[in-house]
Amino acid sequence: MKTPLIIFLLFLSACIVGCCTNGAVDVAGPPGDIQETSGDRCSSINISEIPVATPELIRTNGSYIAGIALGDERAQALIQHGGKPESIAVLFHSCPRSDPYCNQNPSFVIRYGDIRFAVTVDEATGTVLGGSALVPNTPDPNKPSPTYYKTRNLSTGIDTVYLGDVPIMTYNGTSLLYLNESYGNSTGTVTDTAPAENLSDLIV
Repeated sequence: MKTPLIIFLLFLSACIVGCCTNGAVDVAGPPGDIQETSGDRCSSINISEIPVATPELIRTNGSYIAGIALGDERAQALIQHGGKPESIAVLFHSCPRSDPYCNQNPSFVIRYGDIRFAVTVDEATGTVLGGSALVPNTPDPNKPSPTYYKTRNLSTGIDTVYLGDVPIMTYNGTSLLYLNESYGNSTGTVTDTAPAENLSDLIV
């Protein structure tokens, strides 16, 4: 009985020290032109300092949720390339009638410029349920600028986020396939679009 607890604590300790990824992310060419780049850099993250925005809606704690989410390759790659852990929260959005558990699972939210990427976690099973980019939907009316939008290839399950005509990121259900580092390095200032502050201002 003690063995699973010891294994979990060792995993959690590794996440506190930092998260690493050896995954392949194309940070140079356009989507579909994937080039492998070694990613051995680690980002030091103190998961106990990540704010929990909806503490009354989670059953465990923020460190537990973040530890699970950081096992996701997309989360690792975003943080490795400058993404910042922002919060842990249950994010509300429209749900299909067939999903009685929608809006009940917490997400670990990473900010990459004006884009947020939410990795949703099942607290009961300790697994990642999915991940999705949340992009601003409300540009500043006083500053004409390109708008964000997201496309999905239904046959492959691949999503791409664009700012105007420029692709920012491409991902599937497990991996980040492309990331526009020039956007990330400018911390989102490629656009004058104001960051969205709640889910109603985001395209999920």
